[in-house]
Amino acid sequence: MSVYELLKQVKDRDSFLIFLESLAKDYDENHDEWVNWTISDYLERISAWIKDSDENFETIDFKKMAEIFYVGKIYE
Repeated sequence: MSVYELLKQVKDRDSFLIFLESLAKDYDENHDEWVNWTISDYLERISAWIKDSDENFETIDFKKMAEIFYVGKIYE
């Protein structure tokens, strides 16, 4: 199943983990298809998309998302 198909199926913790693992695998196996090759480019583009998006972000726990991104820096 493609990463995009998995994205559409995310509804809970388990499906989110499956999506993240698939996204990491996709980066390793299809790096040349990615537009943003560095972590800084990737994070900057996520930020830009949030700023430019018309999406409704009222239900997102941004504190928890910040914690998730931060632990990616320090967790072994």
